[in-house]
Amino acid sequence: MKICRPKCIVLTLLVALLMLVSCWSSGGGGSGPLADGGGIGGSGIISNGVVSAFGSILVNGTEFDTGDAVIIVEGEELGVGDDITRDNLDVGRVVTVKGTRNDNSFVADRVTYNDNVDGPVENIIDIDATTKEIVVLGQTVIVNVITKLKAIAFDTIAPNDLVEVSGLVDDTGAVWATFLEKTGEFIPGVVVEVKGFVDNLDTDLETFEINDLTVDYSLADTGGLPGGLPTNGLLVEVAGTLDATGGAMLATKIELENEVDAVNSDEIEITGFVTDFVSASEFVVGNQMVQADEDTVYVDGTAEDIALGVKLEAEGTLVDGVLFAWEIEFWDPDQIEVEGIVTNFVSVFEFTVGDQVVNTDADTVFEGVAPGDIAVGMKLEIKGVPVDIEHSILVADKVSLEVN
Repeated sequence: MKICRPKCIVLTLLVALLMLVSCWSSGGGGSGPLADGGGIGGSGIISNGVVSAFGSILVNGTEFDTGDAVIIVEGEELGVGDDITRDNLDVGRVVTVKGTRNDNSFVADRVTYNDNVDGPVENIIDIDATTKEIVVLGQTVIVNVITKLKAIAFDTIAPNDLVEVSGLVDDTGAVWATFLEKTGEFIPGVVVEVKGFVDNLDTDLETFEINDLTVDYSLADTGGLPGGLPTNGLLVEVAGTLDATGGAMLATKIELENEVDAVNSDEIEITGFVTDFVSASEFVVGNQMVQADEDTVYVDGTAEDIALGVKLEAEGTLVDGVLFAWEIEFWDPDQIEVEGIVTNFVSVFEFTVGDQVVNTDADTVFEGVAPGDIAVGMKLEIKGVPVDIEHSILVADKVSLEVN
């Protein structure tokens, strides 16, 4: 497994930002106010993270009204509104929401989704009862309790399954799958896709690598890339087919990829792994540069906990492509969050939020609510670790009162 080089990540971001500025100035990509961080009647907000629920859509703990939102999947506009959102997205997919905040209400203008990899399972290693490491198109994919599975069961994942994976990339280049769907069985010639950083570019052979996948771009449409050609460190999305041996990918189209796709915003929240670390006040989450200072608030950790490979959520303002964090929340790789109404109460050690059974123990932290005050009808937010793939029980690390 190859490691994403920090310098490549920073270079990728800078190139993407330059391309983005050009796009906005030429009138492409969307409405100007969102790019500049403003919205009519409210302030601009961007949220990049995992879909955790629908009603409208819940991402990074923020609920966005999608009644008038444009839904874009793999570069294609599919329509507008709640029905389009539910029909084309799933809990577990990593999306970028752009919208407007008005006081404590949030309205999405557009929701964008691109998968990490779509191709055949090549190898499977069983780590333990709740964790597998699989390889898809040369990309290491971690499947565990945070992964939402569709049209497949954890124990039935097999070589040659054609799967679509969405997730968060760590500092080694591995994808921690938050969503995995089996779309069929692999057939030679079927179009496959992968997103990642260009590495080991060979302009003579017209090849490069994305982790352990070799990409042949000799016949690819590269017109959307800066200068019309791939360069080392560029974050790209590649579509193509596998050669007869199932080894190299024969690219048909290569496009620039940028999850946030903005330079400025009044508010931004992003969840991911620290992929580059200069100091506790300067680091990269995914491919987003983050800066913290003495005013930054830390949740479930301290500044000293920031390091390569740490999973966190950074919230702040986006200025010239840099996220200036006013809050950073730490997450374990296998933690999930559940929010909802207490629907059943057995004891302080066992109750149900929505349809999720929750257990607490001596290590559970209670915030804004005393254990003895929990009752049916109360709205809670639970942060914890499922005991199994089916999420039959969520062991709570933290129980917080949700105030509407």
